[in-house]
Amino acid sequence: MTQTHSLSTKLGAIGGLLLLMALASIGLTLWVTWQLEGGAAAVNEAGRMRMQTWRLAQALSTGDTERVQGHLERFDQTLALLRSGDPTRPLFVPHDTASQTAFAHVQQGWQALRERWAANPPPSAAETTLQAETYVGHVDAFVNAIESQLSRWTALLNAFQFVMMALA
Repeated sequence: MTQTHSLSTKLGAIGGLLLLMALASIGLTLWVTWQLEGGAAAVNEAGRMRMQTWRLAQALSTGDTERVQGHLERFDQTLALLRSGDPTRPLFVPHDTASQTAFAHVQQGWQALRERWAANPPPSAAETTLQAETYVGHVDAFVNAIESQLSRWTALLNAFQFVMMALA
């Protein structure tokens, strides 16, 4: 003979299951939102890198070594921030392969560019412009990789929200 559970036991089990589902959905949406915020902050920092590249190229053409040194240091700080992240903001490069590979290219490109631009004498204005354009292309590829990952997270969040609406 099978044992039947009381109505209050059944309602308690259903309520517990609904509570677990609600907590899981809240946790998932918080996690995805955190990923979106961190990636968006990384996109903003990468955008600053484009601006910093052009400012540095302009400073090189004027021959102002003090300004050039300041720009080089700020650029290094931006790369260090992207490398280590900032959990208080949040800010981090997404951990997918495409974003990490693009970031590695940006870092490698910067090391080569930094050596050329810190040399004495600096490259000519035409060379500097060409090198800046090439490097900004690497930064653009990095931004595109992050934005692709953000699109995937947004699609995941939207799909999960539709599922939760259907269940509600």
